[in-house]
Amino acid sequence: MKWIFIWLNLLLLTGCATYKQSIDEGLSLAKEGNWQAAESKLEGVLDNPQDQLLYYLEIGTLAQNQGDFERSNELLEKADRLSDTFFQDSFSNRSWALLSNPRQSNYRGNGIERVYISHLKSLNYLALAEQATSPSERLKLNDAALVEVRRIDVKLNEIRAQNPSYQDLDEKENQAFYMKALSWLGGFYTGGRDTDQFLYRDDAWARYMEGLQYEMNKEYDDARISYQKSAELYEAGYAKQYALSGLTAERAWLDVIRMMKKGGFSQDEIQQKSTQKLSSTMQDTLQQYHNGDAELVVLEHQGFIPAKSEMTLLLYADTRAYSLVLEPIYAGGRMENNDAFRWFTMVYADINPLNLIANYKAGGAWGTFSGVFTKRIILGSAVWQQLRALKVDGLLNQQPIRVTVPYYQRYTLDNQQPKLQINDVTKTNSLRMTSLADIAFQEQLAQGQRDIYEGLTRELLRSWLAYQITSNVQDEGAALLLNFIGQVAVFASSAADTRNWLTLPAQIRLTREPLAPGKYDPSYTVNKQHFSLGKITLEPNKIKLWNLRNPG
Repeated sequence: MKWIFIWLNLLLLTGCATYKQSIDEGLSLAKEGNWQAAESKLEGVLDNPQDQLLYYLEIGTLAQNQGDFERSNELLEKADRLSDTFFQDSFSNRSWALLSNPRQSNYRGNGIERVYISHLKSLNYLALAEQATSPSERLKLNDAALVEVRRIDVKLNEIRAQNPSYQDLDEKENQAFYMKALSWLGGFYTGGRDTDQFLYRDDAWARYMEGLQYEMNKEYDDARISYQKSAELYEAGYAKQYALSGLTAERAWLDVIRMMKKGGFSQDEIQQKSTQKLSSTMQDTLQQYHNGDAELVVLEHQGFIPAKSEMTLLLYADTRAYSLVLEPIYAGGRMENNDAFRWFTMVYADINPLNLIANYKAGGAWGTFSGVFTKRIILGSAVWQQLRALKVDGLLNQQPIRVTVPYYQRYTLDNQQPKLQINDVTKTNSLRMTSLADIAFQEQLAQGQRDIYEGLTRELLRSWLAYQITSNVQDEGAALLLNFIGQVAVFASSAADTRNWLTLPAQIRLTREPLAPGKYDPSYTVNKQHFSLGKITLEPNKIKLWNLRNPG
């Protein structure tokens, strides 16, 4: 039993290193636009029960990038079914993850991933409709795309029901002083941080895409409603939360007004909305739309969501303050060190009054200041007595325990202005409509406290089991050797769950250009990347959608 426990931990260490290396290699190929080679690499490493959902997500996305839309939808449909179940974890699955590391549990996904499964599936159906050879087949595929749009609506409504809205956040900000004080006091044991502001509560861009697809199917009233939901979300806080331009809301309002025109609203209503919501520049853009025009819509899915990294913390006991203390170890290059330090101070460091007092008692004025570099978990004397009865204090006094948590290193989005070339005319009216990179980053901020407490519990249990196993060995020399090997194995095999859907784009940019019906040969250039749609014919009152995947 002793050697099995040690061997399993060493095996996990080797497996984790191989897993990360293969994922990095596959992602590097994807960043080069080598979709097929990236699929082959990721397919091999993700083909296991724990990563089943990730397998369908990553391979389904790469299939879409290769133009294999039917296969992409088959894979994404399987992902959709799995994500809806949220994987009812078996006892054995959870227990094994607790004794090993969280990567050994089933990957469960999150809200944004559920929404973007349907987003990509709807784009697949639209692409297949373009290739359809009969009107009936085209209609069937367009209807299937609308089904995915309605699924997006259902999923977003579920997410919205579980999280505070932007209006709720505003009301909290404007509430009476005594309510703010109670909320402040209640945050003592949660790090004093209000994580509500980082939550993924709704998606203005997904709502906008609902409107676009309703418009493509000439369901103008549904399109108006969806565009308006999008515009109101951008205004309420979505644009601010994810560092988007204020023009995103104006763009959505412009499309609301266009749908009002198509839906028979009075000229007074249309003029009032235009004056109220659109700047003079956007009103000029509105005037470029004429009855009978076609429209070219370019969706640029650019870059990749950043991958998570691991931060190592040392856990040790402070018996004087009946506390556990976590202190980060900074490894890697200087940039990685800076990023890890900034993340720790932003998410974990002791900033609430109770922890500041405990740090002061433990180390005077310097102890208070040093709390910026540590996280203290105050247990109290009663809990400490229970730990002592389990001999956990002896374990912590022997050596610190390694706890590993996920975090994001800094990243920058591409800010180059794309150029759409249409018959020798260059257009530069592209807008970043969403940043999936920022959404993922803030989701990790919101769950940071949960990650650290889960990691602490897991590593305490694993170290305590190793300690208990070796403490029962009669031979003193063998016990010392076994204890040393066991603790090294547990220390080295500590890991965080850094899995997420890595082939999602970092951002999505939108370009909409009304054009007279006719033949065109559009091209799109951004940051030295050049894309060509080829020769197309635009028909009156129809939208041509160009779904463009830019890995750069």
